Amino acid sequence: MYDRRVNDTILTFGHSGRLYEQSFVFYDHQTNSQWVHVTGEAMTGPYKGTVLTFLPSTVTSWQEWKSQYPQTQVLPGAGRGGFMGTYRGFYDIEQIGLVISRFREAKLYPFNVLHDQPVINDTFNGNPIVVTYNTAQRTATAWSRIVEGKTLTFHAEYDPQRGFLIVDSESSSRWNPTTGLAIDGPYHGTELPALSYNPIRNDRFVALYPDGEIYSK
Repeated sequence: MYDRRVNDTILTFGHSGRLYEQSFVFYDHQTNSQWVHVTGEAMTGPYKGTVLTFLPSTVTSWQEWKSQYPQTQVLPGAGRGGFMGTYRGFYDIEQIGLVISRFREAKLYPFNVLHDQPVINDTFNGNPIVVTYNTAQRTATAWSRIVEGKTLTFHAEYDPQRGFLIVDSESSSRWNPTTGLAIDGPYHGTELPALSYNPIRNDRFVALYPDGEIYSK
């Protein structure tokens, strides 16, 4: 998911029907530049080398999303399937990971690693981050660990009513890992700063980010 604004221009996009490294290519109607959907980078045309601003996107179950955002509206439409296949991150944890990206920098956290280590305190691009993985919902998210100028350290906690939570060691506040919101404690009501992340097939990460780092235990 990307911001359509490039400088002062708002672009409109369409699907080119082409693939690059098993990633579909889209084009902008204004210049016909060709963009790769995984990286958001224009490969050809007047915008060649430009990278769209990435927006975080969470893939989770409808039940989990609706419980956190009950006022969510849904764009109606028929399922298409098609040659691109169907996202199966709920099942194929050996093939899927969470990628965190910033411009051309990217780091992959494979789901099979996150399954065994559901809260990872790490750094990306020199900044402290936390990556979380709800094994029941197969939902991975990533957040900055800097809150009000302090670097927090997190660990997992299971609540019988609220399910999977993360807790910071510094204040013992409990946070919802899907929304990044502190639900109680001294930081109650505070939101963790969001990062740019999304699920990705591990092989496509390697193909499109050949210099990208892959987290391992």
